Amino acid sequence: KVSGDSLRRDNMYKDGQSTHFGMIMSERLSGKWNVPTMYDRLMSEGKVAEKRAEIKEFNSKNRWLKRGLAILPTKFGIAFTAKFMNQGGALVHLYTDGTVLVSHGGTEMGQGLHTKVCQVAAHAFGIPVDDVYINDTSTDKVANTMPTAASMSTDMYG
Repeated sequence: KVSGDSLRRDNMYKDGQSTHFGMIMSERLSGKWNVPTMYDRLMSEGKVAEKRAEIKEFNSKNRWLKRGLAILPTKFGIAFTAKFMNQGGALVHLYTDGTVLVSHGGTEMGQGLHTKVCQVAAHAFGIPVDDVYINDTSTDKVANTMPTAASMSTDMYG
């Protein structure tokens, strides 16, 4: 019998393998593939085996109240497969009072995009985040915007 943990670990992408949408898992091509390393570290430093033994003992002593522990590694692609969509723009105004106004092509819908763009601008100009303001997204400021999707809006607009 193979444990779920072993099955998950054995079926992770290996360096050089390709995802179903053609991304090669390679530090040279797509950045460091950290999930296997982090999974192993979590299993070890998190003392998962010890905790599972404690859970098993607890569950054997409790008829109705049960505990469990799951480790589920997740990887999802970032970016669009259509390369022309992997672009973004921002219009940045610098004012003499030291404040900055940023208009970007993304849509804030609760994911914190405006906050992240403010943080990027503040870091880039070496100013406090409170001195960076965001203007509403508008095509008269930033034309030809791409969808706010694929978990990459901060990368495109920041």
